[in-house]
Amino acid sequence: MQNNGVIIPTRYDGFSRLLHWLVAIVIIYAMCMGYILHILEGTPYFQFFSVLNMTLGTLATPIMLVRFIWRFFRPSVPYPAEIGHMKKSFLIFVHEVFYLTIFVTLVSGFLMLEKGYNLFGLWPIPQPIQNLEVNRFFFIVHRYACITLGVILVGHVAAVIHYYLAGKKAIIARML
Repeated sequence: MQNNGVIIPTRYDGFSRLLHWLVAIVIIYAMCMGYILHILEGTPYFQFFSVLNMTLGTLATPIMLVRFIWRFFRPSVPYPAEIGHMKKSFLIFVHEVFYLTIFVTLVSGFLMLEKGYNLFGLWPIPQPIQNLEVNRFFFIVHRYACITLGVILVGHVAAVIHYYLAGKKAIIARML
């Protein structure tokens, strides 16, 4: 799209889309596996999937940080014209809350650890805080952050489906 000779992008750059989908895949997997881990407790699979979940959370944290910082440097992609100012403001606010919730989930997941683990089963990652009360506090924070993140994620996916079914594919195409 052009505006007075200036090309205005209609979708995000490849790096933004890559970061979006990497974080999305890790979050969806980690959330599902986090709840499945409660079922797997006491089985031979628990340790493997628990370490995998912690490893993916550890990797997602710097990816999410890069994604957050990159959004200040990437080219701006305007919302489609049919989305009004109030709705744009609401969408921006919800995305900010989404980012914050992801960060709270990732950080609290790390701070709740009651013992260290091996990243990919190879490199030792020590327990960051060695105070059981503090670890349990962050476990509670993590649990509520996961619930909040799940609700926002379901809302996000529902909005994508809504826009798709309403024929408003321009908003979806921004991240594809």
